[in-house]
Parts: sequence; structure tokens; C-alpha cells
Amino acid sequence: MTALNTGNITAVKEFLKNQNTGANIVTASSRTVLLMDATGSMSSLLSAAKETVCTMFERAAKILSKKELLKEGLPSDAFQMQFVVYRDYDCKSEGILQSSSWETKPISLRNFMTPIAAMGGGDYEEAIEIGLWYAVQESEQPEGISQVILIGDAPAKERPAIARDRNATGGEVYWSKTKYKIPTYYMDELQKLKAKNIPVHTFHLEDGTKNNFQIIAKETSGRCEHLDINSPQGAELLTNCVTEEILRKTAGDKGDIAVRLYRKEYVKGFTE
Repeated sequence: MTALNTGNITAVKEFLKNQNTGANIVTASSRTVLLMDATGSMSSLLSAAKETVCTMFERAAKILSKKELLKEGLPSDAFQMQFVVYRDYDCKSEGILQSSSWETKPISLRNFMTPIAAMGGGDYEEAIEIGLWYAVQESEQPEGISQVILIGDAPAKERPAIARDRNATGGEVYWSKTKYKIPTYYMDELQKLKAKNIPVHTFHLEDGTKNNFQIIAKETSGRCEHLDINSPQGAELLTNCVTEEILRKTAGDKGDIAVRLYRKEYVKGFTE
């Protein structure tokens, strides 16, 4: 109180800051882009995302409120999510990418997913470069992004395939009039995310995608795992994958502790 009596405003501000700040409290919101393949083979993933989004939020909020992590509860906007689906060039500019707004409540994300349908994707590889390009655009906004979670069953396209597919769907005469007028490549977009220390965590649904998704994750210091979305536990596996990465990022330096708490409470058979 001596500082107050002597008019030392700087010291008073520092005192109040220390009194009102609990250890490891996250003051900035973590922002996660969930980037999902929505081509014709992905109906199981889209259904699971609709089914589990509320559970993801509920579980994350419950774990983040535990005293092992924080002295006080986390604010309701401690983490935000945006759902983004990508397809392929045969879906044209209207369907190659669709995105929700940023949300701190799951109901709006579920409403966004309700009309989303699996369609398109004429060849094997999909337009992952468009999804990553979008993530880069979001990272350049004032709020930025914290991480990307990529889920799909097909690898990214190489440059010749991109040129071929753009030419087959209207050519540059068509694409030059859209927001995707400049062709891009997934590795180019990854370098932009890497420069900002934004990890891309990848979950591949098929073995044929594993190598490419490992490259994507490794390039950005992300995590790569198989996700068996078509198994009886598919929806639960999706919930675990996404929620763990939300917790790992939102809890800051206690991220690994948060994930262990989550697994202890929700993952069957988990042992320390």
C-alpha cells in the first residue's frame, strides 16, 4: 500500500495485476480450424461431426475447469472453433470450400453442419490446398488461429493434377473470376502456416493417405494418426482426437496434463 500512498501508479497496476491473475490462466482464446474432407466418400465423417460437436465442447469445458489446471474457472470463450469443409474442383467455387463462423458454442457449428452433404471428388486426390489456403487467410486476421486439424481419406494434389482439374472445370477463364483465381499448392500454404508456428494435426481415414498426411503434420510439427471413422466407435474416436487437441492448445503449458485428465475420464482402458 506504500505505492498507493506515494502515488506510484505503475507499482499499483502491477500489484493489482498479480492479485487478479491466477497461475496459468489462459487470457487469450485458442482458435482451432477443423478442416474436413466433404467429398463423396465422407458421409460417415460428416455425420459423426454433426453428432459429436456438442460433446467435444462439453468435455473440453469440463476438463479445463478442473483445479489441477487452474485456480479459477476458464472464461466461456477460452476456445473457439471454426468448421471448414473442402472438396474438389468439380464442385466449382461454390462447393469446393464451405466454412462456418468462429464459435464458442457448439449449437451454431452443428447448425452449420446440418445441410453439409458429401459430394464431388472425381479423382483420388482432393483439394487440400484450398483448405490450407483458407486457413492461411484466417491466420492473417487480427485474431489469428492457433492450430488446424485436418481429417480426410485422400492425399493432397500435386501441381500437374491441380492444373488438369482447373482446366477441366472451366479453366482459368472461370477460376479467375472467383476467390480461388490464383492456383496454389499444399506445400506452399504449409510453409506460410509453419512460419507462424501454426501446427496442422492430421488424421487419415485410409492407409493410402498416411504418407501424405505424415508429411503435412511433420512439416508443421503437428500430430498424425489413423482415425477409423467407420468403426462402431468412430464417433467417439473423432470426439477424442479433436477434444484432445483443443485441450492441448487451450491449456497452454499444462496442455499435456489436460490431455491426461481427459483420457483418464473419457478414454476406456487408459492407464497412466
